[in-house]
Amino acid sequence: MVGQADAEDEIFELVDEDDRVVGTAPRAECHSRGLLHRAVYCWVTDPEGKILLQQRSLAKKMGPGQWDLSVAEHLQPGEVYVEAAVRGLKEELGISVDRADLQGPLAPTHLRDLKLHDFHDRELVQSYLLAGWRGDRLEVDPAEVAGTRWIAREDLVREVRAHPEAFTAWSRAEGSSLGWLQGACVELPGATKLPTSVPC
Repeated sequence: MVGQADAEDEIFELVDEDDRVVGTAPRAECHSRGLLHRAVYCWVTDPEGKILLQQRSLAKKMGPGQWDLSVAEHLQPGEVYVEAAVRGLKEELGISVDRADLQGPLAPTHLRDLKLHDFHDRELVQSYLLAGWRGDRLEVDPAEVAGTRWIAREDLVREVRAHPEAFTAWSRAEGSSLGWLQGACVELPGATKLPTSVPC
């Protein structure tokens, strides 16, 4: 499926810090005004434990050309986190799975708060894991993904330490907080955990 990268009129549900829906707004307004909305991350590993990274399309507004975690997806209205993870795997990478194939959430629902220039992204996030994936090939959406690669965890740690600018800020922060990157990067300012998780 070929999509459009970062459609500015895409509608997101707005939430409060208890993850209760309080309204809706277009993507552009959410990211210009720092309106709190939802996102999900999904990490994919192969049977040897290597982590799948995707390189973001150059058409992306944020992090063009940077290496990212396997999938990062905004939730559609009415969707729950794990459903968005399943959808994102299919749309971005061509990986078809069921909810039961994913492990998670890997941590309590938490806030990611990223400010860059005129961009302010405030998201409640859950992370999931698709472990031991044995698929033969990926079918990427070129509007979203410029490339992919598999990398051993120790090599990822080494690369993030040497070239943090090559990786998205949120993948470094999430990888660090989950222990994937073993302290290789510093948590983003404002990337605080909420006290309780929200059922998925």
